[in-house]
Amino acid sequence: MSRGLRTGILTQMMVLVLASAGAAQQAANGRSLATLADDVAALVRPQAEAGLFSGVILVARGDQVLLQQAYGFANWELRVPNSPTTRFGIASITKPMTETLVYVLADSGRIDLDAPVERYLPAFPKGPEGGVPTVRQLLTHRAGVPHRVTDPIDETQALRPSDIVERIKKSGLLFEPGTRSLYSSAGYTCLARVVEVVEDEPFATVLAKHVFRPAEMKSAISETGQRLMQRRAAPYRLGSSGQQIVVKSAPYKDLRFLTGAGSVYATAEDLLHFVQAIREGVFGASPLREALVEEPTVLHGWTGRTNGYEASVDILPAEDLIFISLSNLQSAANWQSREQIRNLMRGRAAVAIPMPPPVAAEFEEPKSLLGSYGPADINLVDAALFRGDNEFYPIAGRQYYIPASGTIMEFRRASGGAVDAIVSISAGGRETVLPKSDSD
Repeated sequence: MSRGLRTGILTQMMVLVLASAGAAQQAANGRSLATLADDVAALVRPQAEAGLFSGVILVARGDQVLLQQAYGFANWELRVPNSPTTRFGIASITKPMTETLVYVLADSGRIDLDAPVERYLPAFPKGPEGGVPTVRQLLTHRAGVPHRVTDPIDETQALRPSDIVERIKKSGLLFEPGTRSLYSSAGYTCLARVVEVVEDEPFATVLAKHVFRPAEMKSAISETGQRLMQRRAAPYRLGSSGQQIVVKSAPYKDLRFLTGAGSVYATAEDLLHFVQAIREGVFGASPLREALVEEPTVLHGWTGRTNGYEASVDILPAEDLIFISLSNLQSAANWQSREQIRNLMRGRAAVAIPMPPPVAAEFEEPKSLLGSYGPADINLVDAALFRGDNEFYPIAGRQYYIPASGTIMEFRRASGGAVDAIVSISAGGRETVLPKSDSD
């Protein structure tokens, strides 16, 4: 029986109780695997019932799916429920797939990882002092390519990897290749373009041929833009209306501007098959596989977040445990539940996830808060306050809350009464101060 058929049968049962497995089926902390599944479900259920989590979670040990449960809606307006077959944007979890593909092509001699990028992409920029970036430096985020080279309008267009490369040629590199690290989605789109040049086919076609099919990722697909995609969950975010926390639509984006970096849609089962394929050596001895083999007691993880979609994959090789979360609702509940489930995977205690603070009455003029605070821009959109892409609302104590991230903020005022800084307060109580730009 194939892995796909075997897993498909198992996922018909939302919780698989392994009563017959006995003592051999015990997690490292001594609890049964069924108890682990129950504990995970108990953590997520209150958040889903409160409308704070929408998506699918999956817990597996090897090929055995212990829990696969869908919550919320693929379409909140039409109340179409999410299901195990719903496709979600997996955002930056696309990057491990691109990395895998590049290593597959390198192993076959199609790509030289230590070759200059310009061998494949003529006129690719050099560093400020003339340094030449390599393909390997693109893979490791050390090439100096900016993280993004698009604006919100660009990101609604059907941009191709070649378009992103042209923008990078105009913007140039931010530092000498190899001297620093800077996480770069645009750098991975450059890798996608290298693949296209080498294979003379669209990146999506090559990715499907060399990654999706060998891994039996039967629902995985690359961005289709405005062309309909069956079983695709629409993206949403949390905001406020009056004094209520509500679900709102995320703005439209065509994720082809993130080709190779954040352009894949998949089910939880697809991601389980991807992890299994890496561990089984389907793609050869890639660095991803080496990390899992060489550090079996380390909890390895990938995350992604793009425009209403959030995804995470956590792997504990020593216990053969895998946790996958896919969401179409940008919410603090996503990372809060993941944090606690990672504790459960390591045999530690988990605590209940707190509910967001209630919306308070407005206590200061919103327009007085607008402006730039270092990397953070505060804007007013449709009478709602935003920090970047994230809406926030007033809470008790003259503070504000970002429901997408769980961040608490307050606006510091100078002696004359004008706002001069944002003070962000982390869940652990650490404060970060962002002064307001003088130009504002």
